[in-house]
Amino acid sequence: MVAGEIYALAAAFCWSVAAVFYKKGIGAGAIPAVLIRTFFAMLFLFILFLIIRGAHFNFTLMGFAFLNLGGLLRLILGGMAYMKGLENVSVSRFIPILFTFPLLTILLSGLLLHEKIHPDVVAGTALIVTGVWILSRGHNSGSEKNIKLGVSVAVLAAFLYAFSIVATKTGLNDVDPFQSALISMPIPLALLYLGYSMKHGAKTIFKFKKEAYILLGLGGIAGMGFGSYFFFVSLTKIGAAKATSLAAITPFLSSVMALVTLKEKINLSLVLGTAATVAGILVIL
Repeated sequence: MVAGEIYALAAAFCWSVAAVFYKKGIGAGAIPAVLIRTFFAMLFLFILFLIIRGAHFNFTLMGFAFLNLGGLLRLILGGMAYMKGLENVSVSRFIPILFTFPLLTILLSGLLLHEKIHPDVVAGTALIVTGVWILSRGHNSGSEKNIKLGVSVAVLAAFLYAFSIVATKTGLNDVDPFQSALISMPIPLALLYLGYSMKHGAKTIFKFKKEAYILLGLGGIAGMGFGSYFFFVSLTKIGAAKATSLAAITPFLSSVMALVTLKEKINLSLVLGTAATVAGILVIL
């Protein structure tokens, strides 16, 4: 197996681990959760970058702009939708719907880059829509607050992630993956903190339980730190289609981890919905 494929699989594993941490620490609320996880991920990457490379940054203005656009879509807008989804539905239901974003990424590439859409895309789309419908129609597991809201924001997050990948892939043409993962965070984080502070006060973000900072921080380091870096490397080595195809194993890994660590119930609707969703992605990719 080549390095690019290994990086994509590593990203999927990191994202699955992160989802469990986020679910455990989501009590802080959606926006605070995004702020906390992003801050710790950025701090971790910054320290690691200084240790490995020192204060030697090298990127173009165009690359910086596209990476921050991708960061805004993925980390802030997508992140808020992600956390809101986890507040309302189980990891086992949310992650498979979120991971329709590889399909959306390909569709956006076809529209924006004028790539030809093959018949297998149509077949895969049908499978994915079926999977999302099954997941959204499944019975409430008992611990889920609002299935319709959770499914809706999962779909929204998938769209935001897809747009983010298109922007990020453009930025990666001018900036290496390590720097890309780091410089895509500060501006979106500052904008979100400013907006949150204006509404709730500048010190409110420091008033949550210690457990929330630990869990969300670890999730941020795993998912946004290691996961983003591994995925960015895979994008540069094997391209968006193959990288996202391999990352589609994330729903399976997340469901298994949720079953073991969060004691979530895996019912028939979740199994069938997950299978149809991932099968659709694999047909397309």
